[in-house]
Amino acid sequence: MSCFTVGLDLGQGADFSALVVVERVLTLPPSVSIGQYYRRPEVFEPAMAEALHVRHLRRWELGTPYPSIVSDVSTLMRSPAMRDGILFIDATGVGRAVMDMFRDEYRRADFGCNVPIAVTITGGLQRNGWNVPKNDLMASILVPLQQGNLKVAEGQALGPMLEHEFTSFRQKITASGRDTYEYHRNPGDGHGDLVSALSLATFTSNTLRRPDVVENAETLGKGN
Repeated sequence: MSCFTVGLDLGQGADFSALVVVERVLTLPPSVSIGQYYRRPEVFEPAMAEALHVRHLRRWELGTPYPSIVSDVSTLMRSPAMRDGILFIDATGVGRAVMDMFRDEYRRADFGCNVPIAVTITGGLQRNGWNVPKNDLMASILVPLQQGNLKVAEGQALGPMLEHEFTSFRQKITASGRDTYEYHRNPGDGHGDLVSALSLATFTSNTLRRPDVVENAETLGKGN
């Protein structure tokens, strides 16, 4: 089974709620085939790179009640492909009641195998449990993106919107030398909900499942 993490940004008031599913894979070096890897895994494992593939994007209509979102997400998480996935929820402003709805689904076995995790996004510098600085979350997107290890699967209807949101974030340096990120919002835009959901899905690995090993795109192109 695949190694999935899921990020959920719950909108408030006039904001969208959004969900992103990320699959982690281990990519072999160019010219190394799967057959070669399985014959001598100890030789090639040190050279493998982790890649993040965005497999699913969803945004709910404005005004969708939280119970409907909880039901939709629970249906996704208990599907056969996702049962071992881990859901990370931005619980910064939604309150305990919404998280309790998710935990109730888990206790009733109407969820996947793993307890949903509430993440509180902070403006600080140090992570404390599941209180996570926004800068750390953004870095979990920026670093693999700059390394060429973050890909959006083709055919995602919301792929262009995710790209638009990402390019609308502005990095600023405060007087104290700290990095901050602000979202430049145009009329009709969301609040960066897809990027927020993506960051929740990328900043922590699913340690319960080993990522699948895949061939490098260059290797596939050669027909090896």
